[in-house]
Amino acid sequence: MRRLLPGNHADLLFDEIPWLEAAQAEHDRFTGLLQENGVETVELSSVLTAALAAPDVCRQVASVAARPQHLGRALAASVHDLLISANAARRTELLLTGMTLGELAAYSPHSVSSALSARAHRSDWFVLPPLVNSMFVRDSSSWIGDRYRANSMASQTRRMESRLLRAAADAAGAQRIREREPFEPAALEGGDLLLAGAGCVVIGVGERTTAAAAEQTAQSLLTSGLATHVFAVLLPNERQCMHLDTLMTMVDQESFLVSGVHRDQCHWFSLRLNADATVRADSLDDPFTALASALGLRGIRLIETGDDEVTMQREQWSDAANVLALRPGTVIAYDRNTMANDRLSAAGITVLTVPSAELVRGRGGPHCLSCPLVRDPLTT
Repeated sequence: MRRLLPGNHADLLFDEIPWLEAAQAEHDRFTGLLQENGVETVELSSVLTAALAAPDVCRQVASVAARPQHLGRALAASVHDLLISANAARRTELLLTGMTLGELAAYSPHSVSSALSARAHRSDWFVLPPLVNSMFVRDSSSWIGDRYRANSMASQTRRMESRLLRAAADAAGAQRIREREPFEPAALEGGDLLLAGAGCVVIGVGERTTAAAAEQTAQSLLTSGLATHVFAVLLPNERQCMHLDTLMTMVDQESFLVSGVHRDQCHWFSLRLNADATVRADSLDDPFTALASALGLRGIRLIETGDDEVTMQREQWSDAANVLALRPGTVIAYDRNTMANDRLSAAGITVLTVPSAELVRGRGGPHCLSCPLVRDPLTT
């Protein structure tokens, strides 16, 4: 996050430049709250370091990170050599925090001084772009049952996140939803994939996830038996609606917190397989009745983020609907979204708050900051 500057924060998908030390303290409080509530937390940097200790994984990742088409052959070779020669912890640091041309010059002055790619850029040009969005770990992968998919990210800025996640997951022995899982041009991000219950998946389609990717994912889930019901939701194409989880998150088995601003602007479809295994989309006039049926429930309870239009818009910008359920009826939310949090409390939901003045500048809430790898079964 220290790499965010006035000249690059928009390209790195941040609306503003966070105060680093405060953002770190906020994230530490979020992680601490998870642990205090019995959640075993795993840091991305830790699993990545373990994976990169294996020479074959290191070579694979270095080849992807040091791309000649981006750097030119001379600089790519220098970056590749640096990653190969570093220890596992240093490799992780370089891949997550990035490296500028000027920093590479200290390691390999000859290649930097003679390469045309180096002459064409300033010393602050990133030869390894920083993965500042990697704190929003929800997006780079999705875990359903005992399998995962490494997601295809919409922005080039974030695609390395998925590649690193896949390397770490494969090294740990995780099983993919599809054995051959290419990074298709069709983008799907984890914030758009909601596991609503056993066998029931909801996919958002909007700024970050394409309809083609939703179809591909539905086909994979339905044919593999990982899902029996798949729904797609067309989202408004707005920054504050970039993912499905910015508009709705589950707070217990039958309740959703939903954006009061955008609830009626979403269009739902049921996705089913045709006889030839292609996907058919059927429009739903009463989507939550259909969702309740898929979940085996009598109905779905919707808790709107508010009833004051101005406050709802302000809180939607700071991820009011993006809460993380630790267990049915207990969620983590940003402290600043007081109206949404009060409505949750009035509905009988226990709300644990975390400070958020700096983390929110990346447009992601507690749901975005987490990615469940293993879920405990629900008790009745």
